[in-house]
Amino acid sequence: MSSIGARNRRGLAVKVALGVLGLGAAAWVAMACSDMEHRRTTPEQARGGGGACAAAPGELPQASCDSSENQCTSRPGCTIDEARCGSKSTCLPIGDNKGKDVQDFRIRRLKIATPATLAGELIQNTVVTLNIDLAEKSCGEQGKGLFTWLLQVDRTNNTLTTGGAPPPDDAIGQGFCFARFDLGATNVAPITSKIAFDGDKFRTLEPQKVKIPIFLSKDVGSVILLPITDVKLADVTISDDGNCIGHLNEIALDENCFDDSLCSKWQTSGSLGGYITLEEADEVKIRDLNNKSLCSFLAGEQDKCTRDGTGKITFQGDFCSKDKQPGSCADSVWLAATFAASAAKIFDGSKTVPGCSGVQTGMPDAGNEGGTDAGSDAADAADGD
Repeated sequence: MSSIGARNRRGLAVKVALGVLGLGAAAWVAMACSDMEHRRTTPEQARGGGGACAAAPGELPQASCDSSENQCTSRPGCTIDEARCGSKSTCLPIGDNKGKDVQDFRIRRLKIATPATLAGELIQNTVVTLNIDLAEKSCGEQGKGLFTWLLQVDRTNNTLTTGGAPPPDDAIGQGFCFARFDLGATNVAPITSKIAFDGDKFRTLEPQKVKIPIFLSKDVGSVILLPITDVKLADVTISDDGNCIGHLNEIALDENCFDDSLCSKWQTSGSLGGYITLEEADEVKIRDLNNKSLCSFLAGEQDKCTRDGTGKITFQGDFCSKDKQPGSCADSVWLAATFAASAAKIFDGSKTVPGCSGVQTGMPDAGNEGGTDAGSDAADAADGD
């Protein structure tokens, strides 16, 4: 099969998937896991360069690993407005960190290495990438812009502040504010950690828990939370001008500004990881996946995270929250990914943006710590965008 033929077939598959986001969770998981089987690579291969990105439980993938097939064929037609979107020869920075001690970034691509149920091509493209990409064709992106993960690097005090952001009205002109709100008994806010630099490369020194909000629409009440404990970042390389973590590969874009797994649009230059406890995952209900819990999704619905007579979840994860080691009590699942990011504007939205003001966010069925259940209206809105 020619690379163009393969690309067209994959592109068609992704576009069809965008129209069937109501697909049952079991089918999603089966397709995702099937996709991972032929791309799976050992952590040793990934760390050595080449092959798909992978990480054993408790470990991080190589920051610049590439899971694509590296079949890049130029297909002119996607025009990027650099005056609006930043330099396409670097990383499309929509902010400017040059000469600043505090450098602001937005993740532009998150490539999940593990678990397999999240790392499959279908989930990566139609859930993760689609929602991180901005709704800005002039910037070579045709996404929804509903999933924002911000990084604020203070090079004077050697700290990193990181967290999510509600969907902005103007991502390029106004920028983003860190999400700060209460959801039932759960507080959503960024975390700050000490970091250590080695040249322009840094790593975090204080693993902490972060609740990354993912929105299904611009309504703050449509949020679901991704609770990652002991999240850590490593091998994060910032460009000399302070604007890029990784870079754009424009040749990956087709004439309609879509990209696929044959050629990576983003070269990543940072890795992150942490664990999600099965108990917390079971409290996260995902309406777009037939109201299944995140735990059932992570389990591949082998037993739908059912419980035994003592109330313990029967599914066995690959990580233990008690001794912070792989296996052992098996009450958690390890999440690891690589990422690319570009400069963005981060502003104080405490007085202007409800999702950044620290106020209570009302939401049906969201009364328990960590429990989030996105409303059906928000899910319908997300499907219809």
